[in-house]
Amino acid sequence: MAEKLDNNDVPLDSLVFNPELGGPAGVAPRVGYEPLHPELYTYDESFIAPAVRGGDIGRFVTEDAEQIYRWQFFTPEFCRKLVEEAEHSAEWETRRDIEDNPLAADGVVKNYSPWDTTQWLDRLPGLERVYFDIVRKDLEPIIYRLWPVFRIQRMKRPYVLKYEPANIASMGLHFDVETVTLLVYLNDEFEGGGTRFPRWNYTTGRPPVGTAILFPGGLSHVHEGIAITAGRRYLLCGAYF
Repeated sequence: MAEKLDNNDVPLDSLVFNPELGGPAGVAPRVGYEPLHPELYTYDESFIAPAVRGGDIGRFVTEDAEQIYRWQFFTPEFCRKLVEEAEHSAEWETRRDIEDNPLAADGVVKNYSPWDTTQWLDRLPGLERVYFDIVRKDLEPIIYRLWPVFRIQRMKRPYVLKYEPANIASMGLHFDVETVTLLVYLNDEFEGGGTRFPRWNYTTGRPPVGTAILFPGGLSHVHEGIAITAGRRYLLCGAYF
C-alpha cells in the first residue's frame, strides 16, 4: 500500500507538483549513486532537534514577525551531513525555472522563479523519501497548529539551495506562489546573507544551524536573499499547497 502524507488517502508520490522538474532538465532517474553518508537515507529521530521531538509546539516556535515563525528544526550534525552529501553528489544546476503556475489549470499563468543554484533531492535516490517522512512526522503537526484550517494537498519537489559569491550570491525580491514556505538554514560558514522581509524590516541574519522559518506565500510576504560576500550558504527549501 502506498505511503500517505495525510489521512486523506492521497498517495504520497502523487502530491508532488511537476515531478519531472527534479534534477537537470530531461535527465533520467539517477542509478548507481553511492552515498557519502548512508545513515541519512533512513529516517531517524536523531535528525530532529530535541525540542521538536518533545512535541510542545508552544514552547519552541517563535513568531518573529507577522506569520514568520522560527524554531530549531534539525540538529547541526544532520545539517552538516546533508550539506556534505549534496556536495558529494555534485548535481548542482544554476537556472531560472519558468513553469506553469500550479494554482492555474490553463497553462497561461506562469511562475517565474529567480536565478538560483539548486540540487533536487531526487538526485540523491532515497533521500526524498526521508524528507517526506520528516514532513509527515515532524512538520505537519507544526503547520496544522499554526494554521488549523490548512492541510497539505500538494507540494513542490524539495531541494537544497546554494549561494556562493562567484556564482549566485543572492536572490532578489520575490514572492512564493505556494501556500506555505519552509526554509531551513543548513550552515553558518559564510559572511553576509540572511532572508529579508522588507514589510517588517525583518532579517533572519545568520541563525543557528538547523533553524527553520515558516511563512505564507503570496504578496503579503515578499522577501529576498541578501548577498553573501564569502563562504557558501546552504538552505533546504520546501513548498506546500
